[in-house]
Amino acid sequence: MNSSNSRKRLLGVGKLLKWAGLIGLTVLLVLLFKPIKETVSPIEPRASTEYWSMSGGYRIAYSAIRSKSPGENAIVYLHGGPGGYIHSSIIETLTPLARNGWDVYLYDQSGTGLSDRREFPKSTTYESHVADLEEIVDEKIRAKRLVVIGHSFGGQLAATFAARNPDRLSGLILSAPGGIEPTLFTEDGKWENAIAYPTPPEYAFVDASPTYVSDTSITRLPVRAIASVVIAQLFDRRFASDQELDAALNTMAAGFTHNMVCDPKNVQPEEGGGGAYGRIGTNFFPDGFDAGRISMPEMTAPVLVVQGQCDFIPFAAVYEYVDRFPNAKYEFIEGAGHIIWWDKPSAYRNAIESFLTEISP
Repeated sequence: MNSSNSRKRLLGVGKLLKWAGLIGLTVLLVLLFKPIKETVSPIEPRASTEYWSMSGGYRIAYSAIRSKSPGENAIVYLHGGPGGYIHSSIIETLTPLARNGWDVYLYDQSGTGLSDRREFPKSTTYESHVADLEEIVDEKIRAKRLVVIGHSFGGQLAATFAARNPDRLSGLILSAPGGIEPTLFTEDGKWENAIAYPTPPEYAFVDASPTYVSDTSITRLPVRAIASVVIAQLFDRRFASDQELDAALNTMAAGFTHNMVCDPKNVQPEEGGGGAYGRIGTNFFPDGFDAGRISMPEMTAPVLVVQGQCDFIPFAAVYEYVDRFPNAKYEFIEGAGHIIWWDKPSAYRNAIESFLTEISP
């Protein structure tokens, strides 16, 4: 009797588990094929938008603020990411530099903003971004004097370009740059930068990293988007379309930009230019990769490294650039977050203008 009842109970549990599995599979399939909702309108071309046709067969969108003496002095601005784009706020912030005789070029990196999306997710890589910059500098702009401004991920690209091309630059500005890859650790697992570059007591940083890490977690994405990222990483193919995955990134960005400021009232609206698949190959660094750490001392042109008080990137990561480049200085901007010009546009522009005045012939 007891044995019979036990068998019945086991059969009942088995049926429940079977139904639960079928229901779970059905829910998963529904979520996998449910279109990703667009919450932020996609970016539209501006009146200033122009395009470069690149040797790889794709276009890169840019805006140019030209001085009265075009072709003499040029500034190229690299946005953050990977997967970011040129926000109208940085165009507004840097436009006054043209009055001082500088042509200013701001472009959406390949796979982002108004630039073309590549055929395969992994076609866009860290190295392809550096190659794009080299082509733009050599073939599209051809200025006599060149300054590159790189913000966040763009700072990493700018520093690599400078390290590999030490004679091409008149100056380099790194704005809240990401750390140099690869990250270095001691034999016992300690981050070398934290040991080499302790934060000076006069810089009262506000740590925004915990909420930033949480707000940018892949688990914040819809199931269809997560699956698309995994498939792209494993097979270099799209599951969701570019439009859908970009929509997911733009929604996420609208939720994490509060981590980019000291004062939440200074957060500016998301403008819908995120390039999600452009992140897939760019975030991958093969064994033996060197972003330029070894050769940075060969770049002797002046370098300005600027960072805000509420940056989620640690001081130790940022300050290594000051140590590696032989003619570099560091500037701390109080009351500013990672996107420095959202909180302190005048202080940010003044730091750049002062640097440009110092390197003028």
